[in-house]
Amino acid sequence: MCSGSFGSRLEESVKRTVGENPVVVYSKTWCSYSLEVKSLFNRLGVEPLVIELDQLGPQGPQLQKTLERLTGQHTVPNVFVGGKHIGGCTDTVRLHRKGELKPLLTEACAKKSES
Repeated sequence: MCSGSFGSRLEESVKRTVGENPVVVYSKTWCSYSLEVKSLFNRLGVEPLVIELDQLGPQGPQLQKTLERLTGQHTVPNVFVGGKHIGGCTDTVRLHRKGELKPLLTEACAKKSES
């Protein structure tokens, strides 16, 4: 397989995106689980980079396949904090309930400044 193939370019793009942004949510606009995660981050005062897969045209399903290869998760939301995959909605909410999400967000410098 060529190293310059489309799949590996998408993979590099995902790695760069999650590496350069404190919080990234791969989402679909109509997904209730995605809405729940975005709402949770909003309540926590965090603005994630949200990538709506259903608004990317043909690249959306390809990106979702790439995410599945990288994370083993084929559903959305697909959530990354501090460059690390933390899972989907259930995983994110569970981390929050256990008090483990805020420290991850703080470590990733994802909190909005308190004014």
